[in-house]
Amino acid sequence: MILPFSTQINGKPTYFVEKILKSFDGKDCTEDDELMLKEAIYLGFLSPYKYDEVKPKLHTIREDKNDRWKPGVMIDFFINARQKNMFRFAPRIPVVSTQKINITWLTKYMVFVTIDNKPIGDAIWDRGFICMSCDTRLRELAKNDGFESVEDFFGYFNKDFTGKIIHWTDLRY
Repeated sequence: MILPFSTQINGKPTYFVEKILKSFDGKDCTEDDELMLKEAIYLGFLSPYKYDEVKPKLHTIREDKNDRWKPGVMIDFFINARQKNMFRFAPRIPVVSTQKINITWLTKYMVFVTIDNKPIGDAIWDRGFICMSCDTRLRELAKNDGFESVEDFFGYFNKDFTGKIIHWTDLRY
């Protein structure tokens, strides 16, 4: 099933291609995978220089109103999905697991997060910066989802959200 990714969020590059590919480090590549990587570099979708600098993106968070994402479903990693220049940038692999995530904005400045109905932390937001309180698990969640900071994470998830964490590694919260 197609899992589309953005190359920019709020005008900033995401480097999701590099971060997702980094999550495959240590896995065997087929000849087709090698060709796909060379094509990604040639087309400008992958920067080998940035690849060395980024931390791996180990999962993605998505709405799943129809409960389509389940363990075993094959992931087709794409950028520019359903466009003329759509491009598969990673090997097809199965979903390893999913977890339910809820992000609840209690006030304009306070957010609370649960995973599988268990609280993992809260954060207090002030003028675009997390202050006073932010559980380290929230920072880990943001990093593992490919965001540079927890501020960027909550800048994106800036309203109540219910969905799934789609894992393609063995990581679980």
